[in-house]
Amino acid sequence: MKNTFTLVFLLVLILGCTSSTTQPSPTPAAKSSEFKNLQVLPQDITRDQLLATMRGFTRGLGVRCNHCHVVTATEPEEKLDFPADTKEEKRVARVMYQMAKEINGTWLQRVEAAEGHAETTEAPAGPPRVSCWTCHRGKTEPEMPPPPAPRPAP
Repeated sequence: MKNTFTLVFLLVLILGCTSSTTQPSPTPAAKSSEFKNLQVLPQDITRDQLLATMRGFTRGLGVRCNHCHVVTATEPEEKLDFPADTKEEKRVARVMYQMAKEINGTWLQRVEAAEGHAETTEAPAGPPRVSCWTCHRGKTEPEMPPPPAPRPAP
């Protein structure tokens, strides 16, 4: 059970990392070759979309970019190797990202159909309903609920 939470945490973390805490200046859409080693994010993602996704991970897990990305230098400033797959947290984040995407794209539609809502083959409109924050609430490990109170003896 703990490994599952660790995996979810890592996926969320990777997605939330950015190299800066300041707002980037608007940039034109990125070329597919601009970003290296995108395995679960769209190849044609723009820089702004990528940064927004990474910020979502950092907020959802309460971490910084170096949680998932390898630090290659610290002086005069921190430099990260974004394409490297060295850290387990990044690999786990990918799996968790895919899990959330499947929940939002498939499972929520099935729940709505079970509730009697019209089933559709279209992707849901609007922002995802399940994100890193849904479980993590700004922590690397989701909190587990307390165990139920013991039942009184008969």
